[in-house]
Amino acid sequence: MPPAPGRALGRVGSAGAVRTKIIPDPILDFAKRSPYVYGPARKARMAMGRVVPPREVPTLRGRVHFNDFMLEATSPEAVAGYKGGAANVIALIDRSLEAAGRSWADVRTWLDFGCGYGRVLRALLERVEPQRVHVTDVIDEGATFCASEFGVRRVPTNRDITTLRLPEVDFAYAISVITHLPERSGRDFLRVLGNAVAPGGIFLFTTHGQRSLEHAERYGASYAGEAKEALVRAVAERGIGYIPYRHYFGDDYGMAWHSASYVLDVMAALHASRFELLFHEPHGLDKHQDVFAFRRSG
Repeated sequence: MPPAPGRALGRVGSAGAVRTKIIPDPILDFAKRSPYVYGPARKARMAMGRVVPPREVPTLRGRVHFNDFMLEATSPEAVAGYKGGAANVIALIDRSLEAAGRSWADVRTWLDFGCGYGRVLRALLERVEPQRVHVTDVIDEGATFCASEFGVRRVPTNRDITTLRLPEVDFAYAISVITHLPERSGRDFLRVLGNAVAPGGIFLFTTHGQRSLEHAERYGASYAGEAKEALVRAVAERGIGYIPYRHYFGDDYGMAWHSASYVLDVMAALHASRFELLFHEPHGLDKHQDVFAFRRSG
C-alpha cells in the first residue's frame, strides 16, 4: 500500500523513537510544486533509507525497513495503526473466503500485489507459510526486502504491468493499487491480475469510491475546488476520474476514483463470465476505500 501522496520523507526522532517522516508538511508541499525539486529530494531520502539498517519494532513480525513509510514512527500508537490497517485487510480476506465457501487451508498460493515493505504481509504470515506467498511491487526494493526478511517469493517488477510474468495463484490481493493508475493502466491491472487467478480462486482489490470522492480535498489542494468538481463530473459521466501527480514526471501515476458500476462493467468486459462478484463494500477499507472481491469460475 503506497503512502499518502507526498508524505514520504522522514527522520530519526528524539527520545529513542524512530520516525520515517522528517520534512514538515508546508515545506513538503512546496517541494511538490515541481518534480525537479521533489524528485531529487525523494531520491536522497530513499538512498538514506537503504543505509539505515532495518530495525526491530516491538509486537511486529520481522524487522522494519527504514523506507517503509506506512509506519511513520515506532510509538505504540503508530505501531497500533500500522497493525490495524493490516488487520483490516486480513478481515476482508476472511470475508472473501467465507463468501466463496473456502477456508485458509484451501488456498495453496497467494499473491500480494503492491506489497510495499510488508505491512499486510506480516499479518498474512501469521496464517500462511511464506513459501506459498508471492510478492511484487513497483518499488522493487520493497519486494526484495520482503523476500529476504520473510522468505516469500519475489516476482520481478516492471512499470508496464502487461509485461509482468505473474504466477497462477489461488488468492490475489492488491490494496490501493488501481487507486493510483490512469484508465488504461487500470484496465491492464484488472486484466493481468484477473488472469493470474486460478479457477476457483479469489481476486480482492480496493478503489477510491464515492466516499473518497466526496472528500477528495483531504489529499491536498490538487483535488479541491474546481479540480474536485471536474473529478465528480468525470466519475458521473465516465465512471473514472484521474489526476496525475504534479510532483512526478509523466502522467502514469497519480490519484484515480472509480464508480462501482465502472469496475463491474470493466471486469465483465475483460473477463466475460469468468468472475462472479462475492461482495462490494463501499469504504470497507479503513472506512475509506471501496473493496471488491471476485471469484473466478473458470
